[in-house]
Amino acid sequence: MRSRFRRWPLRARVGVIVTALCAGAIAVVALTWLASGADPVAIVTAELVGLCVVALVTTALVRRELRPLEQAAAMADSIAAGDLARRLPEAVTDPTTEVGRLAEALNRMVDQIQAALTARERSESRMRQFVADASHELRTPLQSLRGYAELHQRGALPDMAAVDEAMARVLSEVHRMTRLVEALLMLARFDEEYEEDTADLEPVDLSRIVDESCRDALAAEPGRPLEKHIEPGASVLGDEAQLRGLLANLLGNVRMHTPATARCVVALSTSGDEVTLLVQDEGPGVPSDAVAHVFDRFYRADKSRSRASGGSGLGLSIVAAIAEVHHARVELDSTPGKGTRVYVVFPVLREQASAHA
Repeated sequence: MRSRFRRWPLRARVGVIVTALCAGAIAVVALTWLASGADPVAIVTAELVGLCVVALVTTALVRRELRPLEQAAAMADSIAAGDLARRLPEAVTDPTTEVGRLAEALNRMVDQIQAALTARERSESRMRQFVADASHELRTPLQSLRGYAELHQRGALPDMAAVDEAMARVLSEVHRMTRLVEALLMLARFDEEYEEDTADLEPVDLSRIVDESCRDALAAEPGRPLEKHIEPGASVLGDEAQLRGLLANLLGNVRMHTPATARCVVALSTSGDEVTLLVQDEGPGVPSDAVAHVFDRFYRADKSRSRASGGSGLGLSIVAAIAEVHHARVELDSTPGKGTRVYVVFPVLREQASAHA
């Protein structure tokens, strides 16, 4: 009998228990009246009326109190069916009651599940696109290598000069694939550090890194006019090697996409809680329809020129990935025919912010 009772719905069990307790109380009152010599018919009538009232009140109270649990059960069924958009209404999530706290916890749990699934879907979509793009980028140099190998195998290279030229092209394509694979590995590492927040960041003198990177750029291209406006002592929480890579990619982008005589300006300044790095050039600029995509991986505004110069289309993507790891933001502003400005805005080091306050 006990096991059957447990299989009843919770509403029925609570109703039976409350009704039984009330009936017992009424029976005690009736016995007291009988002992005092009251009319038995009146006692029975009063007891029946009392039981009916108790049953009605109990049913109403039980239904009202258990309605949130029924809604929670219906929500759980919807979640099991794949509907993660459903939530319990705010009226149910009363933190002063046990049922309300349960409903609030259930809503939070569904929010976390939905966020995790959304992040997974976004990551899978990005990975599929990334693999497709990487496969496309590797296909071109591999086809070139295959072509030169087949020419040599068929004896189609007439003399040693032709063989030397073919080997030079093979070596060039190998270097191109090496740079591409290294960039892919770098991006994968940055993605992992950003997702898992495992980057090893420490206080870094960004002013020194920017100054040394500008000197390296001048050594690589002595004829380019390069202006520096570097605020001394600007420090951030970062990884020095990654920050040098960020500067190298920004300055390399200027070298690759602007004439050798085009002026380049590098500025570093602190304002409030931010340290802003600016790299500006006077090149041809970026078309307005391409500005929104320049940080996308493998994107090229001028595909033919980028391939001819050996670009992988990952330079600004690496800049954006390094900025993410450093909790910084990257902005690009370009005017076709006049030049491009890239801003990297870092959170200032707390000690430095306190000194400026």
